[in-house]
Amino acid sequence: MIYYTLLGVSGIIFSSLLIYFRKHFFVALESTLGLSNAVLSKDEETVKQKKLIVALKRMLASLGISIGLICVIIILTCIPIYIFKLMKRVTLQDLDLSSIWFIISFSIGTILPFLIHRKKPTEDYSEVSILFHKLILNNYNLSKMLFSFDRRFKKGERIQDKDTFLIVSGLARAGTTSLTDQLFKAGAFSSLDYSNMPLLLAPNLWKKMYNPKKVTLKERKHGDKMLFGLNTIEALEEYFFKVFLNDEFISDYYLEKHEINDEVYSNYIKYQSLIRQDNNATYLSKNNNIILRYESLRQYNKAFKIIFLFRKPEEHAYSLLNQHQRFSEFQNEDEFMQTYLNWLGHHEFGQNQKVFKFSDEKPVISYDKNTLDYWLCIWQNYYSYLMNLVDDDYLLIEYEDYLNKPKEVLQYIENSMNMSFDYSYIEPFTNTRKIDTSNCDPKILETTESIYQKLKLKKRKF
Repeated sequence: MIYYTLLGVSGIIFSSLLIYFRKHFFVALESTLGLSNAVLSKDEETVKQKKLIVALKRMLASLGISIGLICVIIILTCIPIYIFKLMKRVTLQDLDLSSIWFIISFSIGTILPFLIHRKKPTEDYSEVSILFHKLILNNYNLSKMLFSFDRRFKKGERIQDKDTFLIVSGLARAGTTSLTDQLFKAGAFSSLDYSNMPLLLAPNLWKKMYNPKKVTLKERKHGDKMLFGLNTIEALEEYFFKVFLNDEFISDYYLEKHEINDEVYSNYIKYQSLIRQDNNATYLSKNNNIILRYESLRQYNKAFKIIFLFRKPEEHAYSLLNQHQRFSEFQNEDEFMQTYLNWLGHHEFGQNQKVFKFSDEKPVISYDKNTLDYWLCIWQNYYSYLMNLVDDDYLLIEYEDYLNKPKEVLQYIENSMNMSFDYSYIEPFTNTRKIDTSNCDPKILETTESIYQKLKLKKRKF
């Protein structure tokens, strides 16, 4: 009986050590896939070789650590049996190492540590889920390969490429999420949703493996009473541009204006066809970074529609400041949140907030990020560039109009898209918040108000 009890103890030691050292094994798995990602790279030979060497060193180092830890686990697991052997003065051959009782005793021991409740690293994701996200989203070449597989997989459904699509954009907190959600409910649109994570570039392959039907809604982190679930559409397409542009437009402090080439545009249209459910559906996306490549994208396509939303600068700046403080605090408590936002190219606020850089001249903002003046400068930087865009092919809508006259706004978009909308979900909103600007720099208030009035003259009147 003592022997089988000690076997159970050995099982407990084995599983406990596996759990304790699990992150080291996760790193080994990540580095192994990282090497595969480097092998798939299509960079120049010299660049590829450097990446392969770095990835190989990382993999060998993590593999060596893992092998060492496995040896430690095996040794510590065997200690109770070794103690029993010394106490009873028996040989190894005399011990029961194969009976059903040996298997049961050791198995019970290995199961017990997994029954202990451990706090999840985040509210929404388990450690295994986080690992899976890292394996897919950190490896751009692997994502490209999955994109290629998904194109072959989807080809049999004969979804045709389509130049007409709709993008909802604007500076964050301009109402883009709400409008995109209303449009998706109203029209025959197809869009990415949370269930597409993390295989964002292979939506059809992933759907065959993971297609949740029952969805629980809860309020999102923004604290704006907007509910979301796995089937809620979200701004996820930016990952496509991050992969195919290899993050070249992202620097330490800025998101930089850039151009796309023929290959990127062609793949973007093909990517939309992977997401569209049938040939009658129109691709819809929210993308607040699209302004960085809007002019380049327009050169390839005159048919697509894009909506830019704007709102009163002081209200907009206050909302950005509030979210910046909220998300900075969340990111202190949950390190995975920042990683998640970085994957999706969301740098609007929080600890990794970045400024839009629309020219060679770097935008310099001398105010603290915890002041309203800083976010008024962010507003000024964005909308002064939007005002000076060469073409007027975009739809300019004010947030206040969307709040007060949502049906009229959707009718305008409906006519622009030559579509037919369902208005049964439409309800007007109210916004009575007044912002105290007494501590703001008068010059910034004057400048932003001037741009705001120009936008109001240029917008669609309702």
